[in-house]
Amino acid sequence: MKIRLLILSAMAALAPLSAQADCATEQTLCEARCSIEHFGDKAARLGCESRCMAERAACSTGAGAQKALEIGKKAWRDTGAFVEGFTKDEDTQ
Repeated sequence: MKIRLLILSAMAALAPLSAQADCATEQTLCEARCSIEHFGDKAARLGCESRCMAERAACSTGAGAQKALEIGKKAWRDTGAFVEGFTKDEDTQ
């Protein structure tokens, strides 16, 4: 168990913040910090890990919303191009 904590703490210390964009990676690092900070206190560790799960849910929701926004923008551009092509007079070409 102690070796696992040492490995996780080393990973958390060495991982740059920019490399932690993935929600799952962020949750893993958060839980590792909880295990280190609350090593002897199970209740505190579980509370901390619950916070990590809530942050993961918020991260995933934000990532999903961003993806939906990108898809919506592309659909809007494609619809505009379709309407323009459909309504354009052949005489003006």
